[in-house]
Amino acid sequence: MVTFRELEAIKLLLAGKPVESLPYHVFEDQQEYQDTLASLEAKGYIKDGEVTDMGLNDIEPYRVKNAVIMAAGGGDISSKSVYSLPKGLYVKDGETLIERTIRQLKEAGIDDITVVVGYKQEMYFYLVEKCGVMLAINVAPTKGNILSLAADGVELGSTYICNCDNFFVENPFSAYEHGAFHATQYKEDVSRELVIRKNHGGRILEVLTQSEPGECIYGHAYMDPAFSYRFKQLLGEQLGMFRVDMLFWEEFVSRNVDDLDMFARRYSPEFLLEFDSVQEIQNIDGLFMDNVSDKVNEKICKILDCEPADIMDIQILQKGLTNILFTFVVKGTKYIFRYPGDFSQAFIYRDREVRAQQLAAKAGADTTYVYIDESGCKMSKFRENCKDLSGVYYKDVDFMCELARKIRAMHDESAHMEDWQDFYNNPMEASDALMRLSSQMKGNLFQRFAKDHERINKLYAYTEKDGFEKRMCHNDINADNVLVTDDTFDIIDWEFAGYNDPAYDFGRVIGDYDCDDPDVATIVSAYLGHECSEVERLHFLAYAAIHNYYYFNWALYVESIGNSSRDWMVFFYRQVHKFMNYCLPRYEEIYGEL
Repeated sequence: MVTFRELEAIKLLLAGKPVESLPYHVFEDQQEYQDTLASLEAKGYIKDGEVTDMGLNDIEPYRVKNAVIMAAGGGDISSKSVYSLPKGLYVKDGETLIERTIRQLKEAGIDDITVVVGYKQEMYFYLVEKCGVMLAINVAPTKGNILSLAADGVELGSTYICNCDNFFVENPFSAYEHGAFHATQYKEDVSRELVIRKNHGGRILEVLTQSEPGECIYGHAYMDPAFSYRFKQLLGEQLGMFRVDMLFWEEFVSRNVDDLDMFARRYSPEFLLEFDSVQEIQNIDGLFMDNVSDKVNEKICKILDCEPADIMDIQILQKGLTNILFTFVVKGTKYIFRYPGDFSQAFIYRDREVRAQQLAAKAGADTTYVYIDESGCKMSKFRENCKDLSGVYYKDVDFMCELARKIRAMHDESAHMEDWQDFYNNPMEASDALMRLSSQMKGNLFQRFAKDHERINKLYAYTEKDGFEKRMCHNDINADNVLVTDDTFDIIDWEFAGYNDPAYDFGRVIGDYDCDDPDVATIVSAYLGHECSEVERLHFLAYAAIHNYYYFNWALYVESIGNSSRDWMVFFYRQVHKFMNYCLPRYEEIYGEL
């Protein structure tokens, strides 16, 4: 019988590689490797550094017979409008991910390969003729991938189990494997991963989810004949049980760990790449622009009158809850391109954004503008060397007054919009719409926040008595949406724009000030072009409450669909009460009880 370390040493000799080339831990040190070679030589398995016929004969039981590549899923990512292909067909270095895996398997001598398809399955059919693989169909690809291993046509014996979305820097496959294992990686961020617990010998004892960093299921696996036999037996017995069909196959192993021996094989992060989210796609060098919708390339070329080869230095930005952003350079000029995320459509009206962006560009409030359309695509000039506003925003009253004048220029540009009704944005109706959506998952929020709802609507009714003319507004002006260089001053990101009260734009322009701070009157006066009255000052303070109430509801919605609003929800809620409690009694003194 050949031991695990002996087989690993033989594999190194057959491949002509040094022990240092192993991407996972086998030998404690060079001496242990030399001792293993000596043992093999004593058995007659090697001679003069070569594997003997006896050695080849005795490792034959460990030969890998076939491979299964799981390519049935991927709808979670590929349905994103920016991506047009199932994950396995993404291209890196001129080769699709799945074809690279197939090639590496064949280079290891494994020609019996079955690809299990489901999502956009027809796009994989070409692999039969081109690569000589067989296809199996997962008839329920939206359920757990355990069903891919139960699909008709899938044979498990001495079998590699691979994912279509892996990228192995070097070929990880071999003609021989000793026993069942799963590739793993240590990761700090395990929020989207399955983490293993193992014993000192490396046997996997549990597969679980957790928040702490740990060793994660990541990459390919191998099932030896004994493991495969027991796995198929247990799967046949349990597949009809409650929610078993929703499991990852590794979770099924964990549920039956007493009957299934599988070991962890830990790889370095540099050796194995995998993606399960848009961010992970973006982090793999060369795996973005070759795979975005062709329309993106076409649009860039049409706008800038360039060729695809002119698009250089692509860098992905992981910014924002609603968009996918990347920068690129064409003919020496750097641009930023935005492709909209999916869930933003519930609260972003692209027609409003387009009109506001165009008005802002005309007013000189945003000189970065290059292109925008109602699909959500947007291109802007990228500003280099922007100033850090953390010590300026809310702190330098002269800067805040300049910002107020920029806002006024935009508002004045929209003073005579004949079609303003098409862009009208009632902040109370918009807030209620978000609360209604959030209530579908969070319960009756109108009941939970009934008092707040009543008071904020009363405050809004008071502001309507002030008689301010409506304007096209940005509606989300904060330090992140103001770009300042030595030569430029721009207000960017007009996604939340609408035609409403101009004071709405001051929700986070005056929102960090105390209500009685004299700087508030100074900033409002800079906007108005004259010294503000008490009613005018109160009007802008009231809209700080209204503004924050809308964004409190935005945070509720974000949380209701499973995304994190971080600490914004409590921040907005506190701001609402700060300004509402100040303004309501003062309005009652002016207008009386409504």
